Amino acid sequence: MKLYHCPNTRSVRPLWLLEELGISYDIQLVNVFAQEGHTEDYLKLHPHGAVPVLEDDGTVIFEAGAICMYLTEKYADRNLAPTLDSDDRGRYFQWMFYVPATMEPPLWNIFLHTKGLPKPKRIPGIIDYSRERFKKVAEVLNHAVSDRPFLLGDRFNTPDIMVGSTLQWQPDLLENYPALQAYRKRLSQRPAYQKANAIGQKAE
Repeated sequence: MKLYHCPNTRSVRPLWLLEELGISYDIQLVNVFAQEGHTEDYLKLHPHGAVPVLEDDGTVIFEAGAICMYLTEKYADRNLAPTLDSDDRGRYFQWMFYVPATMEPPLWNIFLHTKGLPKPKRIPGIIDYSRERFKKVAEVLNHAVSDRPFLLGDRFNTPDIMVGSTLQWQPDLLENYPALQAYRKRLSQRPAYQKANAIGQKAE
């Protein structure tokens, strides 16, 4: 099993998950910031030249959320998702899709219009709008973890990786949400998270 990875990207999600699963894997570094993803060979793996990509015995998958779901289902015995007959199964899918569909867009727009885009293309109004939009996201997540250690209750699951990794993007936006701050801190103390983060820093 091989993960194509670049530090400070969404590929930290499957990397963190692989550490939680405790399985053997290899890392192939792809510096997407230096356009290394746009080689002819790599574009056959990921048509957009991005990360992550997972190769698993002939199966090739891109998109961080899809890879995380694939690994979670393949290693179901690690109990990182509710069982098919669990009442929490629907909420498991809810939070997995909530991240790319609802949580990420305002954060990504803030990044683009403060740092990511050339200054002439940055639009201050989009920053303000996105900050307001993220407040609702933070309220929803803060409520979700206000009376439980993890999104689905007492047990850590893969959606916590999806949400927890994204909370690292703009931690300054969490100052008014104490439950969410505590949740982020709790996740950052997990050995698998720390190891995955150390691997990423070393890779840089």
